[in-house]
Amino acid sequence: MKSKIKKLIKRILGSRGIGIISYANKIRLLVVNFFYDSSLYFKHSTVFNQDGLKKIECQLILDYHSVEKGLLFKNTKPRFAQNRIENLHPNLDLDIIMHNVNRSQIRVAYQVMCEYYELHQEMGVDISDYYTISQYENYKSILGHSYSKKFKGAINYQREYFYTSVNSSFDVFSFSRKSIREYTGELVSTALIDQAITLALNTPSVCNRQACKVYLLEDKERIDKLLTIQGGLTGYTENINQVLILSVDRNYFYSVGERNQLYIDGGMFLMNMLYALHFYKIANCPANWGKLIREEKQLQGIVDLPESEKIICIVPIGIAKEEFRVTLSQRRELCEVLVKN
Repeated sequence: MKSKIKKLIKRILGSRGIGIISYANKIRLLVVNFFYDSSLYFKHSTVFNQDGLKKIECQLILDYHSVEKGLLFKNTKPRFAQNRIENLHPNLDLDIIMHNVNRSQIRVAYQVMCEYYELHQEMGVDISDYYTISQYENYKSILGHSYSKKFKGAINYQREYFYTSVNSSFDVFSFSRKSIREYTGELVSTALIDQAITLALNTPSVCNRQACKVYLLEDKERIDKLLTIQGGLTGYTENINQVLILSVDRNYFYSVGERNQLYIDGGMFLMNMLYALHFYKIANCPANWGKLIREEKQLQGIVDLPESEKIICIVPIGIAKEEFRVTLSQRRELCEVLVKN
């Protein structure tokens, strides 16, 4: 009976009418699903609500990692990241945070704070107007046995030793990759970049559609404009003379259900590309591109991407300095990530 009704409807509407209804239904599904995505982001992200352990932990990570990046400079600027320290104090004083110091990211936030205070003590710089000795002693007390004077939020490397694991087993190789911000200014050869991107091409993609594209930018003026919009590499841009821009083309996604697939495929390609760059000893630092439409529009004239393409990440590349520092960027522990049902 149902099949007869369907045939009758098709005869009445015709192929054009069926096409219009199908098109309208796809628009409906797109609107409904994007609205649902938006409602979940509104409900659960820290954009509109900062309550709860995970949201507070998110803010802690944002702030302590900014302090870590300040520790990378060998000539440390006194009282650097004061606003971040002032952000950290009230959150670190919350009961919900103090009672969860066993969580890796909360623990390291306290550790970075202790290092920050000790560094200024060594420098002979007074910071008591925004960080008192009683706060420092309290953080040490909360850490208990986890406190160590040897803790460092920034790690020193020498270039000749940094790449010694590129031909090791994958577990050793993977752990050896770090984001490097300090470059000599010397250009990486095009041939070496070609090899790295060729290696990254083995990344899996949805139904083998391979929608990713990589742009190489070498014009210093345009690079500086791009990095100003990105805003996360202040203090390091002088010697950044090459940038890779990873994008994904929306033309290769065919259903409403794939509306977020470009980020999945793009993320997989990005990680594979970072490994490939590291393998070929090309220093790199993936820079977040979580931007609004207005920033995307500011790229016009700097990087002319087709409208169909979405930037996933920009990656400054170069030759690492003979000596450089990287942030600790503490990883979560297995028990915080692996859920066994």
